[in-house]
Amino acid sequence: MAEFTYVDLIKWSKQLPEWQRDALRRVLVKGALTSGDIADLVELAKAPHDSGNGSTAKAVPASEDHAQLSAEELPAVQLVSIRNIAQVNALAEGPVPFGTEGLTIVYGGNATGKSGIVRILKKACRARDPGGPILPNVFEPVPSEPATATIDFRVGEDQRNPTWVEGGVSDPYLSTVNVFDARCAAVQIEEPNLISYTPAILQVFRSLAAVTEQVAEKLRTENLALGARPAALNELGLDDRTAAGKFLSSLRAESDVSELQKLCAIGDKEKTRLAELKRVLADDPERKAEVEEARGKRVAGLDLLAADAHRRLSDAACDSIGSLLKKREATRQAAEAAREAFAQSSVLDGLGTEVWRTLWESARRYSETHAYSGEPFPVVREGAVCVLCQQPLPREASARLHSFEEFVQTDVQQRADEVKAELTRTVEVLHSLPLPHSVRSSVKDAGLIRSEEGEALRRFLVGAKLRRRHLVRVAAGKPVDQRPALLQRPDLGTLRGAIQDEVGRLRLASRAEPRLEMERERAELQDREKLAQHLETVRAEIERLRTVRTFDAALADCKTYSITLKAGQAATAIITDRLRSNFTTNLHAIGFSETPVEVKLGPGEYGKHPYEMRLIPRPDVPPEEVLSESERTCVALAGFLAELETAGNRSAIVLDDPVSSLDQPYRKRVAERLVREAKERQVIIFTHDVVFLYLLRKYAHELHVSLTEVSLERGYKRDHGRATEGPPWLAMPVNKRIRKLRDELADARRVLKEGSRQAYEQRATDIYRRLRQSWERAVEEILLYETVVRFGDAIQTKRLSKLTDILDSDVEVVTKEMTRCSDFLHDEAGPVHADVPEPDVIDGDINRLDEWVKDLRKNRGRT
Repeated sequence: MAEFTYVDLIKWSKQLPEWQRDALRRVLVKGALTSGDIADLVELAKAPHDSGNGSTAKAVPASEDHAQLSAEELPAVQLVSIRNIAQVNALAEGPVPFGTEGLTIVYGGNATGKSGIVRILKKACRARDPGGPILPNVFEPVPSEPATATIDFRVGEDQRNPTWVEGGVSDPYLSTVNVFDARCAAVQIEEPNLISYTPAILQVFRSLAAVTEQVAEKLRTENLALGARPAALNELGLDDRTAAGKFLSSLRAESDVSELQKLCAIGDKEKTRLAELKRVLADDPERKAEVEEARGKRVAGLDLLAADAHRRLSDAACDSIGSLLKKREATRQAAEAAREAFAQSSVLDGLGTEVWRTLWESARRYSETHAYSGEPFPVVREGAVCVLCQQPLPREASARLHSFEEFVQTDVQQRADEVKAELTRTVEVLHSLPLPHSVRSSVKDAGLIRSEEGEALRRFLVGAKLRRRHLVRVAAGKPVDQRPALLQRPDLGTLRGAIQDEVGRLRLASRAEPRLEMERERAELQDREKLAQHLETVRAEIERLRTVRTFDAALADCKTYSITLKAGQAATAIITDRLRSNFTTNLHAIGFSETPVEVKLGPGEYGKHPYEMRLIPRPDVPPEEVLSESERTCVALAGFLAELETAGNRSAIVLDDPVSSLDQPYRKRVAERLVREAKERQVIIFTHDVVFLYLLRKYAHELHVSLTEVSLERGYKRDHGRATEGPPWLAMPVNKRIRKLRDELADARRVLKEGSRQAYEQRATDIYRRLRQSWERAVEEILLYETVVRFGDAIQTKRLSKLTDILDSDVEVVTKEMTRCSDFLHDEAGPVHADVPEPDVIDGDINRLDEWVKDLRKNRGRT
C-alpha cells in the first residue's frame, strides 16, 4: 500500500490559499474543470485581497468528504445496480443490474445506452477523466434539473443506495471503485517522444498545478487590460507643496477617496476667495524684481558699450588713426625709396618687394633651423653653399647676400611694417565693437524707449555706428566725406542706480510674510480647482491601482512550487519497486513482451511527476515511434491494474471496451487477465464486441469464475439502455433462446388479444426470424457439438469424435424446420397476414425445436 493517501492530500492542502483548496475540491469531484470553474477561481483568488469588490463568492475547501478514500480506509465495494436514471442522455430509468461476485459482462450494441451508463459511473466513482457535463435527451426540451441516478452498492454486509447528482459530491465509498476507458487511459503523449503513466493521486497534483497556471494566466491577462496611468494626470502640473499636489504625486491603491472628495469640493466661497487672491497678487513683486533685475543688466550692458564706443571713437581716437595713416604713408614711401635704390644693383625685377621679402625670410628660417643651425644668416664662409640654389657661393654672391640682409634689416623697412601692423590692429578693434544691428530694438529691450535717457542713447549709438564706418573706410583708403559728429555719451549711472534700488524694494516686498501666506493659499486653491476638474479620472485611477494591487497579490498566491514539491514527495512514497514490478508483470500478462520496456519516475514540473516508459535497449529512441496503438492500450491497462495491485484496493473495477483497438492475440490475453482479476474482485466489463464476450465467457468457465451477463437494448429516441439479465441474443445458448422465444410469444398473444392484428403479425414474423436463428445455433451447439463456433477463437478437434452419431433424420428435421421458418419471413404469395400462423401454431414450432434438442442431448451416446 502506498504511504501517501488522499487523506494525506487533504491534510497537506490546508496550508494552501482558500481558492486553491476550492480548486482541489473541484479537481477531486469533477476532474477536468471548465472555463466557468476557472472564472470562479479567479474571483476567489482576488477576493481576500480586495475587501471592496463586493464579491459574494465563497471558497468551498476540499475536505475528507471529497477525498478518494484508500483501500485501507474502506472495505471493498461491490456495485449492485443503477436505477432511477433521469436526465442522462436518452437512457431509460433502469435498473441496470450487476453481479456482485466475479465477472459481469454488460453487452450493448451501437446506440443501446452503454456509454451513458458508463458516464454515470465515471462521474460517481473514480476515473482519471470524468468527462464533460452529461447532456439530457436532445429530442426533448432542456430540463431544469441535473442528471441523477440511484447507485446501489454493498460495503461488506452494508447495503447503500445514495442518489448521485451531476456536479454534487459522490458517496466517498464509491471513490474506491475505479473506471477505465479510452479517455481514462494512463498513457499519454506528454511531450514529443515521451509516453508517461501517472498514478491517479499524482494526477491530482498535476491537475491542481495546471489549474493554478490557468488562473495565473487569466489574472495576468486581466491585469494587462487595466492599462497605465492616464496621461492627463501627468500633465496637470500641480505643485508638490500643495495638498492636492501631494495627494496626486503620492497616488496609490491605499489613497483615501474621501480625502480626494474633500480636496475637490470647491464651493462658491472658495471660488470667490481664489478670484480675490488672484487680483491682489497680480502685481507680483518677486516677478517684477526678476524683470527689473534683467532690465538693469541690459541697461548696464548698454552703458558699458557706450563708454567703450566713446573711448574708441572719440575725436582723439580719430586723430590718432589719422596720425597712423600719415605715418604709414611716410614709412611706406621711405621703404619704397630704399627698395628702389637697392634694386638698382639687381639683375632681376621685384627685388625688395613683398613677395621677395617673404622668400628671403623663408630662406633665413631654413638656414638657422636646418642648414646652418647656430650660425648667423646668411652663411657665406668658405665651403658654404647657397640655401636657395644649393650651389657653392662665389665671392660676388657672398657680397650680394650680405647686401640683401642689410636691406631687410634696415630701420626704414621695419618702421613701415610696425606702422602697418598697428593700423591693422586699430581697425580690428573698431570692428570688434558690439554695436547693435538695430539700435531701436536694443533700447526697447532695455525698457528705455520714449525716455530721455533712451533717446540720448539711441542718438549716440547711431552716431557711433556712422563714425566707425567712416574710420574703417579711411583706414582702407576709400573716399570719405567729412567726419561724422559723435554726440555726448549719455549718463546712465543715475538710471542704473534707480533700477538697483527698485529691485531691492521689490525683493523686500516679496519676502513679506502676509504675501507669502496669500500666495500659498492661492496655490492651494488653484491646485484643488485643477484636481476637481479630473475628480472622476483620479477616482478611476485609484480603483485601477487597487485592482492592480489585488491582481499582484492574487498572482503571488499562484506559485506552483509547493505543489510540485509535495507531488515529488508523494511520488517518492507511491512509486515503489512494487509498483514498477506490478507494471512489468501486467504488461507480460496481457501479451506485451516483444518490446522490452522499463518504467521510471519522470522529472517534476508544475505538479507533474509521471512515469516515463523507455525502451531498455535504446533509451534514446522515443517509444511512441515504436509502439503500435494496441501496445499503447496494453501499457495503459497494465498501468491501471498495477496501481490497483500496489494500492491493495479490492473494490469493484469497471472497464468500458478495454480491447476496442487491440489485435486478436492481445484480446485473448487481456480477456484472460481480466477474468483472473475477477477472482480477486468484482469486475464489470461493458462491451459491444461479441468476440471479446465469447473470450470472457470461455475464460470464466475455464477459471471457474462466477459470470453474470446483462444485455442492453435501444429504444426509439428514448428509453435506451433497457437492461435484461442474460447474454445478448447473438451470444445466447439454445436453451435460453427457447425461453426467450416463449416470452416473446406470450407478448404476441397479449397484443393479439388486445385486438392489434398488425402488431401481432410483426411480432410473429420476428419470432420466426429468431426461431430460424435458433435452429442455426442448435446445429452449431448441439448437432456439431460446438466443434466450430461462430465468434470462437479455435476449432475444437477433440470434439470431432462425438459427431459420428449424426443421422440423416437429424439433417432432414433441421432442413424442414428452417425452411418452414423462412416461409414466414418472405412475402412471396400475397399479404403477410394470410400466412402468419396463430399463436398455438407458433408454440408448436418452438416445442419441436425444444424436443429435438432434448432428444439429441439424451441420445448423444448412440453410434
